[in-house]
Amino acid sequence: MNQEEAKDVNFLLEKHGFSKLAWELVSCRNNIWNVSNKQDGIQTLYSSKIVVKPKKEYSWNEEDIENLFSIIKTDYRNKLNVLPKQYEINGDTLVVPIADFHYALLSDNYSTSNEYNLEIAEQIYYYTLNDIINRVKHRNFEKVLFVVGNDFVNADNLAGTTTKLTPQDNASSWFTTVVKATQLIINGIDMLSEIAPVSVQYVPSNHDLHTMFGIMQTINAWYKNDDNIKIDSSPLPRKYCRVGKTLLCLSHDIKIKDALKIITTEAKDMWSESEHIICLLAHLHQSMIYEKQGYLEIMRLPTMSGWSRWSNDMGYLQTEKKNQSFIINDELGITDVINTIIK
Repeated sequence: MNQEEAKDVNFLLEKHGFSKLAWELVSCRNNIWNVSNKQDGIQTLYSSKIVVKPKKEYSWNEEDIENLFSIIKTDYRNKLNVLPKQYEINGDTLVVPIADFHYALLSDNYSTSNEYNLEIAEQIYYYTLNDIINRVKHRNFEKVLFVVGNDFVNADNLAGTTTKLTPQDNASSWFTTVVKATQLIINGIDMLSEIAPVSVQYVPSNHDLHTMFGIMQTINAWYKNDDNIKIDSSPLPRKYCRVGKTLLCLSHDIKIKDALKIITTEAKDMWSESEHIICLLAHLHQSMIYEKQGYLEIMRLPTMSGWSRWSNDMGYLQTEKKNQSFIINDELGITDVINTIIK
């Protein structure tokens, strides 16, 4: 170690055997002294003592995205601009939201009376997508709207907590979860792209704000040259989409009493030209329809995930495990609701 290296945080962490990805430096103490002997003369020696703590948040960088690219392998296709098989300019859009998936949540019969882990979550995810695809195989669509985020991942950091540091029971390390969750979303996009061009909307949420934002940057880069896939990876808490005469608001949660004021303010340009205004929420793990506020309809989506020990201890209720998808017609609004029931 020399004087410059003694000031280098990453050098100190590495030489003391700590990964810079998982640990941060709290303090360090370096000593410098001279020794002399006949053979070598005067030499300057250094000693280093450091204090570290685990990182609670992970800083995404370009290297992370490149590493994910090298790991990801799609099971469905690995080429761009595949011609969708059910594409037709007919004014119909298939909306597929994945709400409160909580990937990597660990739950068992002893803690919550239900089983949920990585393998179960993956089985449910692919079962749901295949069920939707099979039930619309005789219809054509102009577009598929795939909604991800909404607590797709259970924990947000290396410490295994939510974004606001609520402890979670997790089935795997954060690193493994990121790699596998990225793969799931890419495979899901690839499956839906066989139907029609896909628009992917990322909805930020309270369990995985930092993690999903990083994952979505990888997804965005993965499809940057694909004309049939459009990604909205921005961290805005509410996303607005026009589907013909329907204005769709996508949000993890919203104050119901303020919803009309918020949506008409943020989407004022689209509001006046819409005949159907629908807000799709998640967060409460229950299927709910609220009282209409003028033209505004507010719907809360159910979830297909298991429930956590914390929510079970708190007595929060969760409806049957299911996923809801929708068909929206440009003129008529929502014409079909597809319920995928998880047994």
